[in-house]
Amino acid sequence: MKTLAQVAQFFELELPPGLVAIELQGLSNHSHLLQQGWGFVALTGLQKHGGYYWNQAKAQGATCVLSDREIADCELPVLVIQDLPSRLAELANWFYDYPSRQVQVIGVTGTNGKTSTTHYIAQLLVSQSKRVGIIGTLGNGEFGLLTATANTTPDILVVQGWLAKFVDEGFDYAVMEVSSHGLALGRIAGVEFACVALTQVSRDHLDFHLDVADYQNTKKRLFRDYVTQKRVLNLDDSIGRNLAEESNSFCYSLQDPAANLVCQSLELTPQGLQGYLDYQNQTYQCKTGLMGAFNAENLLCALSCLIALDFELKNILMGLVNLKPVTGRMQPIKLEQKPITAIVDYAHTPDALEQVLLGIRSHLNRGHLWVVFGCGGDRDKGKRPLMGEIAERLADQVILTSDNPRSENPQSILQDIQQGLSRPAKQIESRQAAIEWALSQAQAGDLILVAGKGHEQTQEINGVKYPFSDQKVIEQWRP
Repeated sequence: MKTLAQVAQFFELELPPGLVAIELQGLSNHSHLLQQGWGFVALTGLQKHGGYYWNQAKAQGATCVLSDREIADCELPVLVIQDLPSRLAELANWFYDYPSRQVQVIGVTGTNGKTSTTHYIAQLLVSQSKRVGIIGTLGNGEFGLLTATANTTPDILVVQGWLAKFVDEGFDYAVMEVSSHGLALGRIAGVEFACVALTQVSRDHLDFHLDVADYQNTKKRLFRDYVTQKRVLNLDDSIGRNLAEESNSFCYSLQDPAANLVCQSLELTPQGLQGYLDYQNQTYQCKTGLMGAFNAENLLCALSCLIALDFELKNILMGLVNLKPVTGRMQPIKLEQKPITAIVDYAHTPDALEQVLLGIRSHLNRGHLWVVFGCGGDRDKGKRPLMGEIAERLADQVILTSDNPRSENPQSILQDIQQGLSRPAKQIESRQAAIEWALSQAQAGDLILVAGKGHEQTQEINGVKYPFSDQKVIEQWRP
């Protein structure tokens, strides 16, 4: 808790008379997220300045406004801080008493695998009797009790607020997904890490970044620009190898014997993954119910983080018995009505779709591999034909459908995907109808990948988010 007087003193400002006694329980620059007793941080937004929403902030219980400009007719006390935008991260860190120095923060970045890896890290830490908080795509909060979030990496006030909550509640670790948006927009500025880790880097978010090089360089910033005690890198990734040459890091690999932790003789079975781990001249047998070779890579990353933080590998491996797949990440759903398995995955990039399809096919003993997918509207259009080509090459049956079309015409998106295929694919615009058609047509022993939305519980069409869950459609289907 801080007072408005302390905030003014922090910025070396004179506090207007009558405002000294105001106490601030928290800070938010989103008026709808404010709680009773919090301060509203009003800055320039995409369409309007935050000061426009002072009345909503007041209704939410805000006690005052911190702004970089005067706010006309505002009925709340306003402290004007002209350099507030450039010092927001500094303010957040100070206001919440530098929480990343009091809880050990693990940051995970990469194009694919961030969510799965952070949840594997959390599960393994819990198996070691540690209390763990998560900040990421599936929500924020204590592992297993997450609160939904709009962004993979929230803004800096939310990040520092959650870290402070973890400190107050006595958590040992906070595991955080670090997106390229989060790095580029300064959402984790000032956070100090116990460990940062890389899954792998491919193509994504070219609607935001200038090009692939800009995207890659943004990912590298987590390892170059932030205070961290340990670095974990993937030697099977070119960016990981590049970063490994720059600093002393703990490295993992599925194939490079130069890595600190190496998985050899990886075998994909209908029951999951098994193989052997080489670490410090010793070999350890490893089994898990997870599916997909890429999940072996994610698991190696998770194991490496714990090893780098001084946990004993033999003790960590005991936690693999109860390791569960992450919701919407290579999540198998077996149907009682039919001897087929549907797998829900968030794969929404060319590389992710390719890795998931390859992973599933490796587990397939008999039958055919189906894929039901689409591409998001108002996003990188260049990946659409690439994903179409991958689907046709790796799946036996392809059904194109809607993802989140947003403001785009769904048929235009399907046509863009079709450009990557050599022959016409089955197109069913309704996602529910597409999933149900695949379930009805698949035969015994077939595997059906439903890709693109994963954990999402809504589908956005023309600016409206409708309730929708791939898992529910599958579970509620009847022949």
